[in-house]
Amino acid sequence: MVIPQSPKRVFLYGLGVWVGLVAVSLVLLPFEGDDDALYESIKAAALVAIALGFTIGYLRAVARSSAAEGVLVGVLWAAVVLALDLGLYALGAFTIGLGEYFTDVASSYLAIPVVTTLAMGFLVPRVPPSPSGARRGAAAEADDAVAGDDGR
Repeated sequence: MVIPQSPKRVFLYGLGVWVGLVAVSLVLLPFEGDDDALYESIKAAALVAIALGFTIGYLRAVARSSAAEGVLVGVLWAAVVLALDLGLYALGAFTIGLGEYFTDVASSYLAIPVVTTLAMGFLVPRVPPSPSGARRGAAAEADDAVAGDDGR
């Protein structure tokens, strides 16, 4: 069974993802209906960027990661975002029906576990440890590759 390394951080970062999505939605709200395809594309790109940003923050705070933890963290973040959205829905913040909310808005949250799984499971394990034993970042690995240094 997979347990997140930092359950408190998982919840707080899920809250951060939601706040980021609400902020983007509020900024884009005046443009909704002008060009639906562009509006939806910008929201989708923002969702991925926000999820990736919080995933990177999470990875910096944990010692290791795996695809299984990525799935769990992503599903939990999506659940936090969904729960908070439904709270706003109950307060009347959404002007669409519940069915339309699930097909147009909530369905996009499926991208969150995809981002976390890919980042946590398939990118991080490729980062070699530094000589001191601490985990090195991708930027240091890229610098080594340019310099021809294999990190040893």
